[in-house]
Amino acid sequence: MRHHFRLGTLLPALAGAALGGGCGAGETMDAENANAARAGVDTELFDLDVCTGTEHRKLEGVTGSADHGPASGAVDYMELRIEHRIDYTFLPEPTVIAKHGSPCASGPQKSKCESALAALWSTEGWPGPPNDPGPPLYLYLIWTKLDEVGTVTSLESLRDFVGDVENVKDAALLATASGTYRFVCDGTMNARKTETGWSLRVQTGSGCGRGADIEEHVLDVSRDGAVTVAGPKVVAEGNPDCTFGRRPNGLSSSGAAHGCEDTSPPMGRFFAEAAHLEAASIVAFAYLARELSALGAPKELVDSALASRDDEIRHARMTAKVATRHGGHPTAPEIAPIAERTALEIALENAVEGCVRETYSALVAHHQAQAAADPSIKAMMRIIAEDETRHAGLAWDVAAWLEPQLAPDERRAVANARARAVADLRATLASEPAAALVDAAGGPPSARALAMLDALDAQFIETALATTA
Repeated sequence: MRHHFRLGTLLPALAGAALGGGCGAGETMDAENANAARAGVDTELFDLDVCTGTEHRKLEGVTGSADHGPASGAVDYMELRIEHRIDYTFLPEPTVIAKHGSPCASGPQKSKCESALAALWSTEGWPGPPNDPGPPLYLYLIWTKLDEVGTVTSLESLRDFVGDVENVKDAALLATASGTYRFVCDGTMNARKTETGWSLRVQTGSGCGRGADIEEHVLDVSRDGAVTVAGPKVVAEGNPDCTFGRRPNGLSSSGAAHGCEDTSPPMGRFFAEAAHLEAASIVAFAYLARELSALGAPKELVDSALASRDDEIRHARMTAKVATRHGGHPTAPEIAPIAERTALEIALENAVEGCVRETYSALVAHHQAQAAADPSIKAMMRIIAEDETRHAGLAWDVAAWLEPQLAPDERRAVANARARAVADLRATLASEPAAALVDAAGGPPSARALAMLDALDAQFIETALATTA
């Protein structure tokens, strides 16, 4: 199981590097998908970018009102928080989604201010996205000025806190404070000044699953903070095949509810798709164990396939529970019986479903285990990440044992299938996930996901191929 040990070190490191460095200049969409993302409105009308590089820093550049904020209007520090509950119990600490400045920086009683800030916890706030059925959540803003510490707990009071919308950063905060809308930070212009205030180009939708279309909107923010919405216009249809893992030959169903369009919210739909695929993977590993045994594979490969089957049983149960909690409707997979397969057919499936999809799935699981804001999802993904790393290692061990036994033209066919799978996966990752999937579930944004795949390809897949020659 030599590949498992290497992946066990590499995948958490790649996930951590993606989180720590934001994946740097690698975070770009390919030209075709970038054009699709810009197709919603006439981008020539926009000449400003509210993003800083590849992210929208919600509080950077925001100004305060002298009438409704601290006495001078300017503040030392702002912090935007999410509070939410799991099983009706408040989390011990809030999730900080944005901050700017230096807390308690200018007060003569700095320690007193810092103590007050550390103890601050609001039981009030404004609601998050209306289409997110996850654990009840609310947002609020805190600020410090000299020795003073304060909170902003409603969208109305946030408009008062900002006061006159003096710049595009003020407008962007008011437009995206609830989490309903997001900016696409891909280097294109997304804002402009108007006679009455500011006009902003934003998106909604996850792109993950049937009906989860990515839609583009134009928000007009007046100088007094009122927000009006124009649109929407679909710029990318939801991808029903947006979860990753080992799919068995003969899988004929998706994770959508049978007989109707799945209108579940993004989090519920995502984990319902995941539960469906985890359940299908049970069958995939059972097939693999039986076929490896028939081919005379080493016992450790057969035993590892059976252990992976048992892992997937646990994964299916865990993800189905999360899906139901978030309003999803997991369904059982429909898998047609398959006839006895040749070594080439087994190698082709292993190359696509194991070496590519499952290896990348393990990397994403490590990212979620580090990045998820929802502690229950974070804990679940730690378990799944370790298991999926073993499954990925098994795929490469099977390839190293099986592929050298194939004829030269068969090995070329397997190599081509693996390369196509990487390209297909790259195209799938161009869809931007829902904000809830990025924040609560720790899913990587599109640009980061693409950069992670590139790093995995360069640092593991290309070198691991040498062991299958």
